[in-house]
Amino acid sequence: MQNIINSTNLQEDLSKLLAEKKYDQLYLLTDDNTYKLCYPFIGNMDQIKRAGLITIPAGDEHKNIETLASVWKYLSENQATRQSLLINLGGGMLTDLGGFAAASFKRGIRCINIPTTLLGAVDAAVGGKTGINFLRFKNEIGAFAPADAVVIHSEFFRSLDRENLLSGYAELLKHSLIDSEPEWERAIGFDSYEVDYDYLQELLMASVKVKERIVEEDPFEKGIRKALNLGHTIGHAFESVSMELGQPVLHGYAVAWGLICELY
Repeated sequence: MQNIINSTNLQEDLSKLLAEKKYDQLYLLTDDNTYKLCYPFIGNMDQIKRAGLITIPAGDEHKNIETLASVWKYLSENQATRQSLLINLGGGMLTDLGGFAAASFKRGIRCINIPTTLLGAVDAAVGGKTGINFLRFKNEIGAFAPADAVVIHSEFFRSLDRENLLSGYAELLKHSLIDSEPEWERAIGFDSYEVDYDYLQELLMASVKVKERIVEEDPFEKGIRKALNLGHTIGHAFESVSMELGQPVLHGYAVAWGLICELY
């Protein structure tokens, strides 16, 4: 089972986690946004000060082979080995790409995900799916490669605008639909206008447990794990079309539209 850490003190929890890991060199992957908004949460830690810092462009349009190659290039030019460790600090796009970079570099190095968006925490960072977009297709190339650990720290979510908060909330609703009527009732009780971040953290961790339970039963999506794709078949089509038109939509919105189409 993947190690999911519900963090109340990010520096303390991350420092303890890193102390438990054996690695020769540490690397930290951020994007333009998370470097400015999220890196300061951990930037003064001794382990992070010594880490190699990689920053990629933000946005799903950069979840491609060129960006992936730039991460490989940095790791290779900065003496990363199979014993190295990569921390992915960002939303779903970054943990998808960073996870795949780790899975494929030197046939696989370990990584830790620290999701900085609600969508990333409830969906991409947990479960082991990694990958990039290719040609016009979402997540066309990738691997099942679970992170060594996922550190969830809800303070990051306070910087999200309402649009990005709702994007993550859509995936949370999907998990509640799959799970049970009581979980659905709890989820729809969330007030997105007057956000109670403590309640959001409770909903998030319950949602993560739903996904974790399904993934543990079917890690390679041969059966029940396909239920987690609810809303995604049509949702990914919306995303592919929007990218082709040069007007990308947030993943959670596409999934919400997919849910409506698939359940109607």
